[in-house]
Amino acid sequence: MNEQDASSSPGELLQRDKKSFYVVGVGASAGGLEALERLFDNMPVDSNMAFVVVQHLSPDFKSLMDELLARRTKIPIHRVEDGMEIEANAIYLIPPKKNMELAAGKLQLIDQNLGSLNLPIDIFFRSLAKDAKERAIAVVLSGTGSDGSRGIQDVHEAGGLVVVQSIQSAGFDGMPRSALGTGLADVVCPPDSIASRILEYIQSPSSFVDQAGQDEELSESGELATIFRLFRNQYGIDFSMYKPTTIVRRIERRVKLSRCSSLAEYSQLVEGDSRELDVLYRDLLVEVTQFFRDLDAFQLLRNNIFPRLVERAADTGELRIWVPGCATGEEAYSLAMLATECIERQGVDVDLKLFASDVHQTSMETASSGVYSSASVSRMPIEFRDKYFTRIGDLYHISAELRQKVIFAPHDITKDPPFTRIDLISCRNVLIYFNQEVQKRVLSLFHFGLSVGGILFLGPSESIGDLDKEFEPVDRQWRVYRKLRNVRLTETGPIPPQPALNRVVFNRPSYVATQTRTDKSWLVPEVYDHLLAKYVPPSLLINQHLELVHSFGDSRRLLVQPEGKATLDVLRMVEGDLRTAMNAALHKASTTGTTIMFEGVRVNTTTGERLYRLVAEPYNKSAEKMFLVTLELMQDLPVIDETVAVPFDSADQSAQRIVSLERELDYTKETLQATVEELETSNEELQSANEELVASNEELQSTNEELHGVNEELFTVNSEHQKKITELSQLTEDMDHLLKSTRIGTVFLDNDLKIRKFTAEAKEVFHILDQDIGRPISHIAHNLVDVEPIEDVRQVLETQQPIERAVESRTKGSYLMRVLPYQGIRGLAGVVLTLIDATSILAIHRRLEDPEL
Repeated sequence: MNEQDASSSPGELLQRDKKSFYVVGVGASAGGLEALERLFDNMPVDSNMAFVVVQHLSPDFKSLMDELLARRTKIPIHRVEDGMEIEANAIYLIPPKKNMELAAGKLQLIDQNLGSLNLPIDIFFRSLAKDAKERAIAVVLSGTGSDGSRGIQDVHEAGGLVVVQSIQSAGFDGMPRSALGTGLADVVCPPDSIASRILEYIQSPSSFVDQAGQDEELSESGELATIFRLFRNQYGIDFSMYKPTTIVRRIERRVKLSRCSSLAEYSQLVEGDSRELDVLYRDLLVEVTQFFRDLDAFQLLRNNIFPRLVERAADTGELRIWVPGCATGEEAYSLAMLATECIERQGVDVDLKLFASDVHQTSMETASSGVYSSASVSRMPIEFRDKYFTRIGDLYHISAELRQKVIFAPHDITKDPPFTRIDLISCRNVLIYFNQEVQKRVLSLFHFGLSVGGILFLGPSESIGDLDKEFEPVDRQWRVYRKLRNVRLTETGPIPPQPALNRVVFNRPSYVATQTRTDKSWLVPEVYDHLLAKYVPPSLLINQHLELVHSFGDSRRLLVQPEGKATLDVLRMVEGDLRTAMNAALHKASTTGTTIMFEGVRVNTTTGERLYRLVAEPYNKSAEKMFLVTLELMQDLPVIDETVAVPFDSADQSAQRIVSLERELDYTKETLQATVEELETSNEELQSANEELVASNEELQSTNEELHGVNEELFTVNSEHQKKITELSQLTEDMDHLLKSTRIGTVFLDNDLKIRKFTAEAKEVFHILDQDIGRPISHIAHNLVDVEPIEDVRQVLETQQPIERAVESRTKGSYLMRVLPYQGIRGLAGVVLTLIDATSILAIHRRLEDPEL
């Protein structure tokens, strides 16, 4: 979804639709000529679209693209001049040595920087998305490299259409493959089918978009309500909270692309096709993001915001950042790089914790992997790329050190509680899609989660609304605000309990809601739950990572949820002596594999301090190592032999645990020291070799990119020349057939009177052979009587006036000889001598003059 859609009214959108035409940006490189010809072969002249063709052109050769395309289509073709206004039903070609942008319906030419890697297709696609918005169509055709794969992200985000040539039909599949790798292609097909697919898309009816112009409450309509219900059931997200016009455009795109005739038909499709539902879900969430998006805004954070935040965090030792709606993680990692750089530059001992959240699980998995394409990292400052990424093949892997500082977690900002004690929240271009009520609630939750003096970083089209008394602007252009005070805002309402803990720990699934059988067997699980809660002592099932898997009985009074992010770490959910006893018991149970029992564990409860017996028992009936911890009130228990139950002494157990940990630490130190010494020697050698390799790699990469660009340009030039050669060969064949069919002896001479070409009939007068091409005509004997054709040839060459006379041949009758100047593109290029057999004509002429013959 684009920001313009989110802020425009439905009526404005509808009015713009009626007076606008689609603009199709076509990116092509090596092998693109054939694809362009096949595309425009099938495009009607009255498509109501403007086509802007952007190629990788050589700066040293004249492009013949306009001539070649003119033979395949009747659509008017223009070579772009600076400031040229585009019109529908026309083709515009980029000139050599220029980049091009679209602004306010006009094409602006920009000189290329020939000293660096140039990506003209990306440059144009970005401007196309900004100017044409949802009426932008980006087409990526054959070519090497990845140009276009970044620009289509902008087109997709703007609500436009992305079309990619199928890899199988591409002469060079680099550009199509890179574009497909983004996952944003709406249509993938051979060039012959592109025209029909685009026409089908733009000519599809938009009846329910018209409805949006009259009805703001689209979320109440039957078809959309069905789609929203599917989203709630499948993904747990409620799109009815979004602005109607925000989602209309995206759903309309999917209606058209799925070739449905109406919203009702599409609603039935998504009900029965989970794949289409997932595609629409990803489309509505707009997963487009990039590293250091809006570089000027990140420079503001780098120079002004982070130095102050890091200085303040030095007091607490922790810098906490939250990126809600992180998508595939580029912005989260960008902020982590800036924060890490600032911490290192200021030389303070600060631990960075960056929480990145989103509702889309697939995006979170991509973000968590920390692996990105070369196209994704191409826009970031090179010093960050070299420092925080490792290149493996065509992919860039985020460094392990930086990855450990970023915590990815599923989170819905419309209903889940916020992370707390946050120093910086970066939520850009998310709020604009919500209705006003949800915006207020989310902003209030952000206010709740921020520390006093914390920074809120929004998108360029977003604002804090009515909370101007709670935030002060730091930078109005980039929507950076600072929290002023701690105050409970009415919009937050009651903060709900931590969802992860509620779902995983305490709640059990409801059997009643899903049970449809007529018998009463469904009551049995509920009875079990009732008996467990009433008679079983508080018990905890814990995995080998000391995370709570399940709770039995009334364990709520013993467990607490710490501030901040929800956790399942059982030792963080208990306090005082209970934490010490549980830690010691679990450690001994894990080490010895036996049941450990402590008596007299003091636990503070709501009714005062009570004494408990704690039993930690290894549970070996599952594939994963588990422990079952039970807590029982001492006053309710029979006396147990002291050899089995050990009286719990907090100080003694803590001391034993410390001694055990010290032994482990000493052993670890000794082992580590030996390993470090070995590694230091190897590391010094590897460091030297690595520096040399890095330097060589950078040089080779730069050279490769330059050669890659030159190769594309040369291939484009070669394709055009090859096409021209084919046409010239055909033309030569046509001329040869024409000369043969006239049966006229013809000799072509250059300015030096050397033979360039001749016909077979000329051999009857001149003693000329095929190998005589290039020889002067004066070296060739002839059969003419009382005439020297070389004299006529020289005279015509000098005067440029034709000569015509009747001549006789010693072997074959009479000829009409004509000597004509040969005018070329650059002036006189030689002489043409023709011999027309006039024997029968002259004989008839003589008989007419002398009747006695």
